[in-house]
Amino acid sequence: MGSIDSSSTALLVIDPQNDFLSESGVVWDLVGEGVVKNQVVDKLSKLIAKAKESGVEVFYSPHYYDKEFEAWKDNNPIDSLMFERKMFDRSSSGSDFHPDLTPDDATIVCAPHKNLSGFHTSDIDIQLRKRGIKTIYLCGMSANLCVESHMRDAEEKGYEVIVINDATAAPGDAAYDAALVNYGFIAHESITAEEALSRF
Repeated sequence: MGSIDSSSTALLVIDPQNDFLSESGVVWDLVGEGVVKNQVVDKLSKLIAKAKESGVEVFYSPHYYDKEFEAWKDNNPIDSLMFERKMFDRSSSGSDFHPDLTPDDATIVCAPHKNLSGFHTSDIDIQLRKRGIKTIYLCGMSANLCVESHMRDAEEKGYEVIVINDATAAPGDAAYDAALVNYGFIAHESITAEEALSRF
């Protein structure tokens, strides 16, 4: 693939927040090894800077909870885990963006998603479509959950999705490897951060 069309391409970063990406995060014991191994924060920082330099708009899809902790019933296993640990609690620093990934005024921060994909519980689809976005470079956290869910829904909605497969991590090697398999089946492309940087 050659150079990209910056007018119709976006870099979409999923959950670049402390609970996933900082040692103080409530699931660092589950994902920290992969975050460090893949150098996720460094890669995300470089991808964001290079995208903006080339005129590609950067979108964040964050994850937040507030009253849901007490109100939601019949939660699935991942919701139960996050709720038990108070993950993405609006009142905690864990929900804050990682300090190396603080959005600037040009970053489009979408409404928070409440389930794994923002295409069902936030404004991400309309934010992308109203800006003429057709191609999404996808990265962030975590590989087999929110990243994969955003990938699936974006593909179903007709976007061309290119997953940056090493600018993410998962709770363990098995979960990460499973995500890579699904990226290969579903995304238009599954590429490395180095390859993505060479295109921006």
